[in-house]
This record gives sequence, structure tokens and C-alpha cells, in this order.
Amino acid sequence: MFFKNFTYKYKILKLVVLVFCAVPLLSYSQADKYTPKVNLAIDTYAFLKGQSAALETIALQFPKLKPDVVKAEKNLEKLFARAERNIGHFLKAELDHSDFNSLNVHIDSLLNEQFKNPIEKEKYALDFLAEVKDRSRFISDTLLLKGIVSFAYHDAPHQEITDGHIQTFTTKDHPKAEQTTLKLPIPKSWLAEEAEMPETVQQFTSHSGKGSEKILIVVYDLPAEKHEVVLNEKSISEMIPPQTKLIRTEQITIDGRPGMMIEAEETLDYDDDKMKIRMLQFMFVQKSKLYCLQGSIGPTDAGKDLEPEIKKYEPLFRLIAERTQMD
Repeated sequence: MFFKNFTYKYKILKLVVLVFCAVPLLSYSQADKYTPKVNLAIDTYAFLKGQSAALETIALQFPKLKPDVVKAEKNLEKLFARAERNIGHFLKAELDHSDFNSLNVHIDSLLNEQFKNPIEKEKYALDFLAEVKDRSRFISDTLLLKGIVSFAYHDAPHQEITDGHIQTFTTKDHPKAEQTTLKLPIPKSWLAEEAEMPETVQQFTSHSGKGSEKILIVVYDLPAEKHEVVLNEKSISEMIPPQTKLIRTEQITIDGRPGMMIEAEETLDYDDDKMKIRMLQFMFVQKSKLYCLQGSIGPTDAGKDLEPEIKKYEPLFRLIAERTQMD
């Protein structure tokens, strides 16, 4: 709830409905044909446009509050305004031109309906400004606010970590990684999920679980003859399955330990469709186990060029590997 007292009922209902104006958009006639990420973008976009319109209305109706509105807008610029811009670019690319225009018309009609009558009391405007101030300072774990963070960094995902929006994951006490404890930073907007592969300690999915980008922490038990394996292009080539194309390798260190980074693309069969995943894997060997930090894009249609996407996410995946610590 963005207001402390809902008993204001109709007097502040317009602002309450406004900031939650994403809710009626869930029934937007085209919503079912879009991906979960696009639907999250639509809801978040509506919320942000509603919040901006509310601030603009307050400044016009209560001129003496204009300095407070300007200050609020400045506080919102880094994340909220950036998210609104990025979502606009994203939706233009994902939606048909007519659908994107219809979406904006739909949002504008909602806003016009909310503001056809003036805000009844200055106190309600002040309450809203206070809530906006808190929202700009404290990013909660709600899907909406995680959506704002994820789209704010949609153009540069690694900046979510460098700006301090992180959750620290540790493998301590996990039965799959009992011999070595890893501690690594994960973007706060990524959702921790159970993984299908038994070797996976933890999986994280972008855009609070709505995206196609993933981070996996994987631990493999090496067979006895591989306990002393040295990671290089030859040994890596022997490990990867035939449906995986090795694109490049690079020697790296993870918390001072030698390792390898590989870029690869795996082809998958889903019923009659061919799909693919593009991935970066950061690997090292420790105590007869192969540890792998994997960042991936997909699965997507096999004909899609994933080169631009992996390039965009590579700084994030590298940053996670660089900041991984071992005990």
C-alpha cells in the first residue's frame, strides 16, 4: 500500500488507483500473446507514467509544492525515470507499432480519468510526496519495484551490481558444495529459483523471474581420472557435449585460483522445434569438483542471433565471477 490510511476512501482513491493503474492493464486485450517479461514491462510502464503524471498534477494544482515535486523528480531520476525510458525503448522493439500506440492511448485515458477532478486536499498530495520519497530511497522486494530496478539497468545490467543493488548468495551448508563455500553477488532484481539440473546449487532468473537470462551456480563431481585435470581449451573441448559449439576460451582467475572462461552455444530440441542457449561459463577445479558459474541467454529460437545479447550481459557475468569469494 502506497498510502498509510486507506480509509480516506474516495478522497484519495484517485491517487491510489493511479499508482496501481497497472492492475487494469493486466486485462489489456493483447496481454495473453506477450511474454511474461513484456507483460511486466507494460505493468511497470503504466505505474511509472502514472507516478510522473501525479507529480505533474500536484505541481500544477499546488504551486507552493512545486519545489517538493522538483526534488522528488530529481530523486527519482536515477532509477525510475531511467526505467521509464528503457521500458519505452523495449516496448517499441517488442510490440507492433499499432499495439504500442494503443497501449499509450490506454494509459493516457486512465490518467485523464483519474485527474478529471482535482485532488481534494493538499494533505493528500503531501502524503503522496512522502510515499514517493520513501519509494526512491528504499527498493522493496515487491515484483513492481524489482521490475523498476531491472528495467532501469536494462541497457547496462552490470550497473545494478556496481550501484549496490545486490543480494549476496552463499553456498554455505549446501550439500552440493560442502567442501568449498562460495559467496557471490547477484543483482537484486533477479529471482532465486529451483533448478532442474541436479548439479545446480542455485539458479537466478532476470526481471524477477520473467526474463530469459539466467545465472547458475553448478558443481560437478569429477571422476577419479579427472581429479587432477588442468582446465585449458583441449580439456574443455573434451568435456562439452556434441550439441554444444565452443566459441572461445580465456584463462581467468577466481578469487586467486586459476580457471577458464568459455563462451559456447548449445542447441536443444523442444518437440519439433530447435532452440538454443548462448552462455558464458567461469570454471575452476577444487577438491575433485568442477565449479561453474554460468550466465546464459535463452532458450530462444535457433535462428535468433544472440551475439548482441551475450555482449550486453557479459560485463555482468564477468563481474559476478570477479567478485566471487571462496572459503
